[in-house]
Amino acid sequence: MRSEIERVVSGIREGFSEDLTLAELGEMARLSPFHMARLFRQETGLPPASFLMAVRLEEARKRLLHTQDSIADISVRCGYASIGAFTTRFTRTVGVSPGRYRRLVSLGAAAVDFISGGDDTPSTYGSILGDTRRSDGMDGEPVFVAAFPAGRSGGSAASCRRSPRCLRSARAAGQWRIPHVPEGRWYVQAVSRSGGTGVDAIVVAAAGPLRVLPGAESRVELVLEPPGRVQRPDDTRVMLGYALPELFRG
Repeated sequence: MRSEIERVVSGIREGFSEDLTLAELGEMARLSPFHMARLFRQETGLPPASFLMAVRLEEARKRLLHTQDSIADISVRCGYASIGAFTTRFTRTVGVSPGRYRRLVSLGAAAVDFISGGDDTPSTYGSILGDTRRSDGMDGEPVFVAAFPAGRSGGSAASCRRSPRCLRSARAAGQWRIPHVPEGRWYVQAVSRSGGTGVDAIVVAAAGPLRVLPGAESRVELVLEPPGRVQRPDDTRVMLGYALPELFRG
């Protein structure tokens, strides 16, 4: 990643609780706000404001899972103007309210449990077992995998209420498993860091839709490639929002 954008990423990570402006981010990069924003999107795949939102949500999820802080305190410490704004943004992006997300930890730690709606009956769950591989030799890089309901962008109301199931694997080549996947049709995406720069700073993969059945295991193989070679559903920006803050942690 370009050093100018590395400084902005670090600045967002350190100051995510503040009301960072494009002008301030441009000063971190020692560039004009417009030039900084253009380079930032080229390097990370997201505009600065979306990256800031992803970092805030990432921090909020961690605090909900690993602390006893009140939701009101978490909303303030993560940079939200009010608990209402935080709850609305969190619920819209993750698919469940902050309180419900915290209660769902009991379902297990193998996946980050973005479980919503009426999906609480274990007998309705299946799982997705996958293999990820890449050809650039960077097998030791972490990979982020997410399953998205096939109806999320224009499908039925029931399928749209289901939230992504996400996990992080320590190696970009190998086997992984996403449990607690409700019955239905699901797309699967993966993203990992590459040795390139600009649009080649990441590699991605996509497959589906897969049919998940109760008590059954659906299998998929993902080949990580540069973004321009992969046809992906419209939810790619959601996948990048989950994964990029971790991939470019510094």
